[in-house]
Amino acid sequence: MVKRGLYYLSIYIWLPYNLHAQNNTLKQCLIDHAKAIQAVATTKSTTQGAFIQPLDATYQKYQQIHYDWEECVKGHQMPLSTFKTLDGESYDSSTLAGKVLVLNFWFMSCAPCVAEMPALNKLVEEYKGKGVLFLGFSSDKAEQLKPTFFQQHPFNFKIIADARDIGKSFYFFGNPTTYIIDQQGIIRNAWVGDAGLDKLGPYTRAKKAIDNLLTTSHK
Repeated sequence: MVKRGLYYLSIYIWLPYNLHAQNNTLKQCLIDHAKAIQAVATTKSTTQGAFIQPLDATYQKYQQIHYDWEECVKGHQMPLSTFKTLDGESYDSSTLAGKVLVLNFWFMSCAPCVAEMPALNKLVEEYKGKGVLFLGFSSDKAEQLKPTFFQQHPFNFKIIADARDIGKSFYFFGNPTTYIIDQQGIIRNAWVGDAGLDKLGPYTRAKKAIDNLLTTSHK
């Protein structure tokens, strides 16, 4: 876990093998990101595990690296085909087609993941019946995702349990990660991490992307 400014981001690198060729570009985005992070981490200022302030030059470098990853993954086909929600709903490419998708990758013990849930819930309420599907992919097992957790931390996305392999196919580098997918299954926006001190940041950022896709589809 890396401390960034005044908030936490759960970081890990996934480099799975034997995936379809269509994911090579997403994989390269992750490889380039990992190389850039390693280059910054080898400097003296980042080897001491110190708290990194938002105005620090090193912090700014990390922010640029993350931004470069976000730009890299845009325009690629999402590597998502079939899955089933915790409530037993089944989805495939045909049922997903024509919808704007908001994908959130998270897990129960990820503090930033839980922190952004209220902001993400606002989106679900706002876009009911407007052709937007909200999917929360948790790496936790189904038996771990007990009702008591959601009573304490309501999350109104459709929940998919044991989604580690799905997450690996996207080649992202930390949790929480959010993707905005257009009606043709193309990644249009992506970001990793919460919004720091701005609790409505996840809502604001996603809303702008969703509205843009809905407006475009109605032209």
